[in-house]
Amino acid sequence: MKPRTAVVAGALAALLVVSVAVYFAASVSILGAPDDFGPANTSWNGLSTFVADEHATILHNLTALPPDGTGYTLLEDGPSSPYSPAEAVRVSSFVRSGGTLILADGQDAIGNTLLAGMGLSSRFSGAVLVDPLFNFLNSFLVVAPTNSMHNVSSIAFNYATTLSVSDPGAQVLAYSSDFSYLYPTQPGGSISGSPHGPFPMVAQIPDGKGTVYLIADDSVFINSMIGRDGNANMLSDMATGTVLLDTSHFSVGPATIVRDFELSVYSVLSLWEIKYSIVIVGVAGVLAYRLGPDSPPADDEVESALREHPEWDREKLRKLKDELG
Repeated sequence: MKPRTAVVAGALAALLVVSVAVYFAASVSILGAPDDFGPANTSWNGLSTFVADEHATILHNLTALPPDGTGYTLLEDGPSSPYSPAEAVRVSSFVRSGGTLILADGQDAIGNTLLAGMGLSSRFSGAVLVDPLFNFLNSFLVVAPTNSMHNVSSIAFNYATTLSVSDPGAQVLAYSSDFSYLYPTQPGGSISGSPHGPFPMVAQIPDGKGTVYLIADDSVFINSMIGRDGNANMLSDMATGTVLLDTSHFSVGPATIVRDFELSVYSVLSLWEIKYSIVIVGVAGVLAYRLGPDSPPADDEVESALREHPEWDREKLRKLKDELG
């Protein structure tokens, strides 16, 4: 490839990269990041409504957690990976200094690793709760009545579990009904022999200067559930000050990875230094192509041949070049 052609090709390639980055970043709906609990996920299983309503700040790592939790609320929702001892200590310090922690978990009960690391004894059972009477649509979508929360008469759950509450000073804010029971998950399990309710579903635990709220369902604040019953009001009662959403324990899928990469590239290429540099390179490439010689002079080609073959006759080479045009 000729040098000036290579310059033009490089400039056009750079402009194409910018155009593609701008297109994808401006059209994030194409890469909607459908991961469970994704803050940018606008589908039924995302947290986009929660993020918008609470003006939540996204934390990609718990090292970004403020050391003084006063005036902050941290939501840990549906964790898919265990918490390290260092992370648990960091969250514990955040709460005990005056912060609020809302830990919502389901059947995986991974949130128990955080509770253990914080020195709390309450736990998520991991069992599946059903209620044939107090529910919406089906018995796995349980509705739990409550008289212990401000402006909240009932809470809607989606394949919830139950709590075991044993910390000093802890208060159960919502119980499932007397008709609820734990759905047998073992082969040959008998429904008639399953434990029956009421079971603790929401609890409040004092911890130092702060408060820990446990919710026995990781789906209460997703887009399809936050508007049901008193779920939104429960969130308003619990969340104080600046709301932080930790995403470091979410399961991230390919769509989110690609989308985050596109947005990162776009943020870099949006810098005016980068944009104008690319434009200058493009203009220079076009000028080089327009103003540069179309081909090397004939004498240059003859001289180049003579350098490789000094025994050849210069005049004959020039005549041959002229005859070939």
